[in-house]
Amino acid sequence: MSTVYVFGHKNPDNDAIMSAVVLSQLLNQVNYDGNTYIARRLGSLPAESAKLLADNGVAEPELLEVIEAADEPQQVVLTDHNEDGQTVDGIANAVVTGVVDHHRIGGFTTAAPLHYIALPWGSSCTIVAKLFEVLGVEPTREQATLLLSAMMTDTLMLKSPTTTDVDRAMAAKLGEQVGVDPVKFGMEVFLSRPSGSFTAAEMVGNDIKLFEVGGQQLLIGQYETVDKTRALGMIDEIREAMRAYQAEKGADGIVLCVTDIMEEGSQVLFEGATEVAQKGLGIADEHDGVWMPGVLSRKKQVAAPILAAAE
Repeated sequence: MSTVYVFGHKNPDNDAIMSAVVLSQLLNQVNYDGNTYIARRLGSLPAESAKLLADNGVAEPELLEVIEAADEPQQVVLTDHNEDGQTVDGIANAVVTGVVDHHRIGGFTTAAPLHYIALPWGSSCTIVAKLFEVLGVEPTREQATLLLSAMMTDTLMLKSPTTTDVDRAMAAKLGEQVGVDPVKFGMEVFLSRPSGSFTAAEMVGNDIKLFEVGGQQLLIGQYETVDKTRALGMIDEIREAMRAYQAEKGADGIVLCVTDIMEEGSQVLFEGATEVAQKGLGIADEHDGVWMPGVLSRKKQVAAPILAAAE
């Protein structure tokens, strides 16, 4: 049959990596449609993902930079995203046969029917974990560990407002299988990130997505930390890095959320054309950024109100 690439979004986070890795394993286990499924990544591997994969004896997914045109188009399955601005270059040369995602559907179209699973849960890996149940497969301890790690990082240890009862129940189930407390395990995963050594450019570019907002290209990034003090001491460097990243990507504006998971809020900075973003968030641009208590989710508390303000 066919070889199908499975991958998450550009600038991948742990959820993008683990959803692709474990979903590809599951589809191969059940011999889904007789195809071979291979996980790929669309950017640098996050430090916590690299450690988790190594600790669990799972090979790192190879980098996929572009899909070239071919007589037999490459088949792909998207995880943790669906928008063109967040996916692989050359996606128009591919045939998207499936999507597993927990975000809004943004301008997504295909020429043929496909398997599309989109649920408003806290993590794409929660959906993948549910698919194990649907397909009657018990995840291995290693698979359960990888899934749980991403569920915890994507929901900020179940603190994010995107967290649902389904996430909590699935986290408890996987935690019991692995033999860990989900929240404590999640904090261990989070602290495995080398946050003290991140440069301003890494704070800006490691976890950032492109959105179409009112006819303009807006980048929204998020840097998560357990102590925002160091980042707040680097505001000028961060702003310079924001402007450089915006110019490199040809975007109209850029928003960065420095999210402190211990204080449960975000310091929000703007550069470029961000009038709609400021309107949507109800704040104005200030040099040191604006502290927004309780704002932990880019998807629900940042991107959603910005997109609504553009309508």
